[in-house]
Amino acid sequence: MDALISAAGRLDAAASAMAQASRALGETGPPAGAFGADAPGRLGDLGRALHGRWLAATGERSREAAALGARLSDAASALRVAAAGYTASDERAARRFPAPDEHFPGVV
Repeated sequence: MDALISAAGRLDAAASAMAQASRALGETGPPAGAFGADAPGRLGDLGRALHGRWLAATGERSREAAALGARLSDAASALRVAAAGYTASDERAARRFPAPDEHFPGVV
């Protein structure tokens, strides 16, 4: 069960990293002026269009990262539930079938 709990911890760390990446994608990026959006005429139109595409693309990647983080977190929770179920099953089996007496191997 330790391996499942350990894997769940790694999934939680990955989920946290994805959430951080999602926030970073939404908060960073070049300003519109870097695309020439402040230029006059058609060049400015093109710069604004490019900046709009940049925002749309990074926004979508941010949402994807957030969704993946949520899925990783759900997987970590499922592993913990599975580990708890295996532990409970092992405990029930140990009560039902105790280990043989060390002085009389094979005799329960």
